[in-house]
Amino acid sequence: MGLSAISDRLAEVLVPGLRARMRWVRFTTAMAVGAVATESLADEQPHDGVSTPAICFEWLLIEAFVRRIERGLPADVPGSQKTRTAINRGERLSRQTYLNSPRVFGFYGVYKPFAVDAGVLTQDLAPAERCVELVRAWEHDHGLTGFADEVPGTEGGAIRRRVHEEVRAALQKGSLTVATGAQLLGRLAATLRPDKAGRTEAAVLRRLLTDPRHEHRAELALLLADDDRIATEPQLLAAARKHASQELGRIIDAVVSYEELAVLVNAAFRLLCSVSYSLGGQPLTASHVADDETLDWCAREIPERFKRAADRVAEVTHDIDLEQRLGEFVYPRSPKDLAEFVLHHHEQVQAGKPGGKRSWFEPLRDGWVVRPPYGSPERPDLNYFVHPVRVHTLRSFIGATS
Repeated sequence: MGLSAISDRLAEVLVPGLRARMRWVRFTTAMAVGAVATESLADEQPHDGVSTPAICFEWLLIEAFVRRIERGLPADVPGSQKTRTAINRGERLSRQTYLNSPRVFGFYGVYKPFAVDAGVLTQDLAPAERCVELVRAWEHDHGLTGFADEVPGTEGGAIRRRVHEEVRAALQKGSLTVATGAQLLGRLAATLRPDKAGRTEAAVLRRLLTDPRHEHRAELALLLADDDRIATEPQLLAAARKHASQELGRIIDAVVSYEELAVLVNAAFRLLCSVSYSLGGQPLTASHVADDETLDWCAREIPERFKRAADRVAEVTHDIDLEQRLGEFVYPRSPKDLAEFVLHHHEQVQAGKPGGKRSWFEPLRDGWVVRPPYGSPERPDLNYFVHPVRVHTLRSFIGATS
């Protein structure tokens, strides 16, 4: 329905630098450690012609986690399932068994945006201005002084050299070569596991999260730090709104008002998917949903919610043109007319995607039939945001630094 792009841009205003799929802020530390240890390998030619020092360090660390932490490893660690599959097959991590490069998958792909935003890494995954500060905090917490500066005769310096050697060997071989029983794997797993930051490191990570360059993110992070309830993002934002500054309050209002519009637009479309599914092969027509309570509610509420969202969004940014993307939803419609318009809007959105995409519905006689992958017996839920707005990510990050 073309709703997610606007939501993501508003989330970037509210919580810049983070992404909804992030969970463990300590991967920022892991990437910093890897960047420092492998910086001099940037010009090393990989055996497979593709792999980079960053992805080879990721192979090393993820295999360390899976081999040494096993069942204690959080389930949502990027790449852990693929790594476990490779290990169970007796294979080592490589381009063929893991990832070609750290783009959008693996922990580099997932956590790079925050590491770059925080000044820990450059876009090329080299150390940036805040990198050494974070690495020194990590080495202090774990008795690895000397890692950041590769000081001879120190345990930290020795581990840095071992990481460098193993990453270089992986580049030259095209796969990990470190012995599966190597002490290095245990040390990396113990000192970089995603759910256990030391006190000094946590303090640096908190400073990165509350950097005054992003004053509204910093304010929201501190408001969330005191809220340890199991709660939805709407509930967390409602609680934060009560204590927010005027400017943060306006941003929260923009995010919430847009999601309140999106949930009804999405519900109208998902309702059609559900009703069509329930009809089997019979074509869905507008008359099938003319008296549906959910669609009636959507028809009555969408115009006012659009106006409110447009006003709230305009108060915080002029870079999002709600009228251009969703302006037709401002006009009042009957439930039947809304059903027809929603399907038309969906077709336009699909056609406008790169390469053009098919509608989820096929025309049949005087109506439509939802295509098999998209039908569902479940009716839409109006109690949650349609899109994640990064609030859970921010709370997870700030909670890990307490």
